[in-house]
Amino acid sequence: MTRLDNAPQTTDPQPVHKRGWRRWLAAALALLVAALLFGAYGWQPAEDGRAFRSPYLAQVGSRYADTPIARFHYVQAGSGTPVILLSPGGTSVIGWKDQLTVLARDHTVYVVDLPGQGYTQLKDADFAFDLDAMVSAVGAFMDHLGVRQAALAGNSWSGGWALAFAQRHPDRVTKLALLDATGLDLPGTLMWESLKVPVIGELAVKLSTGKSTVRGLAKGMMVNKGRVTEQLLDEWWAPMTFYDNIRATYLLERRLDWAQTERALPITKTPALVLWGKQDTIQPVERAHRFAELLPNEQLVVLDGCGHAPQLDCPEPVNHHLQTFFADSQ
Repeated sequence: MTRLDNAPQTTDPQPVHKRGWRRWLAAALALLVAALLFGAYGWQPAEDGRAFRSPYLAQVGSRYADTPIARFHYVQAGSGTPVILLSPGGTSVIGWKDQLTVLARDHTVYVVDLPGQGYTQLKDADFAFDLDAMVSAVGAFMDHLGVRQAALAGNSWSGGWALAFAQRHPDRVTKLALLDATGLDLPGTLMWESLKVPVIGELAVKLSTGKSTVRGLAKGMMVNKGRVTEQLLDEWWAPMTFYDNIRATYLLERRLDWAQTERALPITKTPALVLWGKQDTIQPVERAHRFAELLPNEQLVVLDGCGHAPQLDCPEPVNHHLQTFFADSQ
């Protein structure tokens, strides 16, 4: 005899509180992702630096060179053989404030903000922010001024741009000064490497434009903290708030291919001064020795008690070495 069991066969339902917790977590994650995406691609911090009136530029006088690529902002002083100082990556012509008048005793000195730096205004909507683009920008600036040949100097990113220009246009560069320069195919610090990650990079740059953050960055780069004055911070900070410069920072970090410049170092014949701060926390001093090993026509100077921006951190010895190196640069 078969026994029929009419009791429903069911499994235990998932507890209501567990289903609610999972829905809450999914909603929270969705909101977080939406907030991150909005912060990276929708929100723009205020360009507070637009209201700043630079005492330094009022003193030395801004000039502009209009080209199809950009309206280049630069300052100029002196007379004699031309020397072009490329504004350090992430800052403006203020980065060479202690060198302009000193080098102008013997040279016509130009300090220029390349696209994405300082007060230069980008005009080419398709500008790529890679090595080809930055090299073309240096050439466009020189062509506009009618400067066929010049000595070039750069610090950090701008040292790498100067190097790339000298490698591709050796006939246009008489001497090359590399101050704590990029140009080696080696990773940066964790902070800089993080800018290569989409969303994270955009957010990190946008959130770093506050004056307190800039103060921390500047002091972290320099050994002689007393040189990071409020006046210098104001000058440093203002253009970092500009939308085009914010965008350029993460694009450059993603697109600059330093494998190209490192491969070409052994055939780079331009006389080069490799000038480095021994206490550089961004480009360790070991990289200066790597440049010295690979460049066939170089002088290496390591300055103790100086960080990543030696021209600001230790201006007196830097000025001495640059004056000596650029002498007879024709």
